[in-house]
Amino acid sequence: MRRMMFGALLCAVLALPAEARNFAVPPKNPAITVVVPDSWKVREIDFGFSARSPGEDVVFYVEYASKKKLDAMLETNRAWMRENEIDDSVKPIEKEMDFNGLPGTVLRYDTRDANGKTLVDFVLLSGGENQVIMLTLWGSDEERAAHKAEISAIMNSVRPIR
Repeated sequence: MRRMMFGALLCAVLALPAEARNFAVPPKNPAITVVVPDSWKVREIDFGFSARSPGEDVVFYVEYASKKKLDAMLETNRAWMRENEIDDSVKPIEKEMDFNGLPGTVLRYDTRDANGKTLVDFVLLSGGENQVIMLTLWGSDEERAAHKAEISAIMNSVRPIR
């Protein structure tokens, strides 16, 4: 009897929806939605939001700007890399990808930070008319592996608003 009750309780807990926060980006005339687990620390930044994993070892950003300001946004993010002691002198690997029906360009920096080898991915997505959205993911292979399920859930949650 105890086993059956424990099994029923376990099934009930597993059936509960995972806690997460939904974001529409950009706030005016949104082009995409992104879902971030509640266990990640989210804060608003000037043109989007940031989310940090529990333990703050993996960082995820969502930013938006006009297409005319794309070069300035990329330069701001290279300055962010330098501020965070991430070597930005390496040439990024550029790859085209599909994000649930939304074409994107990934710029992957296989580089180093103060703790050793790290990866920084900048994902550029169309934000609709004259807008661009950039997703940034920063963490080492080990740190990303520790949060693989959450990172996959975040990246798979990126959906265009139709």
